[in-house]
Amino acid sequence: MKKITVILMIMAMTSCSENSKKSESAVAEKANVQEVASEKRKTVVVAQAFVKEGQEAVFIDAAKAVVEATRREPGCLFYSFYQSPLDPGSFIFYEEYKDEAALNAHASSDHFKVFAGAISDILAEELKIETF
Repeated sequence: MKKITVILMIMAMTSCSENSKKSESAVAEKANVQEVASEKRKTVVVAQAFVKEGQEAVFIDAAKAVVEATRREPGCLFYSFYQSPLDPGSFIFYEEYKDEAALNAHASSDHFKVFAGAISDILAEELKIETF
């Protein structure tokens, strides 16, 4: 009987210890999430463009120009575009800015306005833009 009692006590202590560790881990994780949320976070944009058939080369030329100019913006961390290997008229832009102010500066830049004007007539549908 003493052996069973000792085993049960050890099991209870182990279970309490594991629950305590889980609780400590959850508290630490919550603190990390709050710390990250309170920091000034970068802004990420994913924009998808669908171009009319036969207009891919025109779009690529305009995109190359805006990419080159945007990469020189002080708040730009990363800016690139990709063409789908399965659908040549489908493109995405992946963009990272140091903060929302940097994204706003990009959106109001002359080179972005030139790009938007250059592609307006060759888009098959409206741009799909997601910000994170």
